[in-house]
Amino acid sequence: MEELVIRDADVVDGSGDDAYRADVVVDGGRIVGIVKEAAAAGCQRPKARRELDAEGLVLSPGFIDMHAHSDLALLRDPDHSAKAAQGVTLEVLGQDGLSYAPVDDRTLGEVRRAIVGWNGSGDDVDFDWRSVGEYLDRLDGGIAVNAAYLIPQGTVRALVVGWEDREPTPRELDRMRQVVAEGMEQGAVGMSSGLTYTPGMYARRAELTELCRVVAEYGGYYCPHHRSYGAGALQAYEEVVALTREAGCALHLAHATMNFGVNKGRAPELLALLDEALDAGADISLDTYPYTPGCTTLVALLPSWASEGGPEETLRRLADEETAERIRHHLEVTGSDGCHGVPVEWETIEISGVGDPALGAHVGRTVLESARARGEPLV
Repeated sequence: MEELVIRDADVVDGSGDDAYRADVVVDGGRIVGIVKEAAAAGCQRPKARRELDAEGLVLSPGFIDMHAHSDLALLRDPDHSAKAAQGVTLEVLGQDGLSYAPVDDRTLGEVRRAIVGWNGSGDDVDFDWRSVGEYLDRLDGGIAVNAAYLIPQGTVRALVVGWEDREPTPRELDRMRQVVAEGMEQGAVGMSSGLTYTPGMYARRAELTELCRVVAEYGGYYCPHHRSYGAGALQAYEEVVALTREAGCALHLAHATMNFGVNKGRAPELLALLDEALDAGADISLDTYPYTPGCTTLVALLPSWASEGGPEETLRRLADEETAERIRHHLEVTGSDGCHGVPVEWETIEISGVGDPALGAHVGRTVLESARARGEPLV
């Protein structure tokens, strides 16, 4: 006798068809039978050792979160009820080109500092891994949901090249290809990029193409947060479509939007670009979110040249009055590449969290409001 029958559920099976009433039989963690109400009429209904009455409830397959930043959250809270309670059964980690494997001791410290705003400091996590395989082994220790991992291209670049804005040497490019191949062999499903985040954004198209060739060899896919969602957004989409087609690699566009004001009404152009590529045989999918704002760290808005060399160099530049004024001009007048090529609107940037408890009063305020409260009005 099977393990479980879920009785009289309204089944939404993900096919796009209408919901239907059914008994669903589960055994060994797998669905082994679906008996629709019409098929059950006049015949014996399925039985199991345990029955769950789902009268009036909807039953569906688990949801896949294609863009999760739960890389450390899963280790802190293996029950992961925040997602599991919403029906999420698979999370795709390693997003936006920055995560915690593959690393060495130096790179791990740099990455932890760079994305502390995404995942916290990690002081409560034992970072006893360095490779992709070792990280996945930690997840296999017992988490409530499934997890898939994307090799973070920015982390790979930090490991091999560092945080400098330059092209890799041939030897460095070979090493990055090797690192990506090792990660795929150890269980990764593809590679991500954050092409408005350093150091991943320092990679030129040819470099990305070469890494995508490796991903394609292992049947993986490329998931870029591309170079701009603002000015030049369509050109940024065109770049990743073209390079993945050249590499023969499947493409999944991360949080694909046209939500900056400069792109108002241009979504049909993006859809036409993708439809044309699909008609030509490209393998493309995308995810998006149902709200207009985004969420990232404040440092991500800086021009890329201001972040070259890592956090210490960034702080040094911000402390220099002349350089800080140059940074401000890029942010507020010309539009920095970190802010997608458009001038930052401080009245729309809301502070959602801080690392220093002394700054807690600013949470929930916009940057403009916080500056005025400090007697430092922005222009």
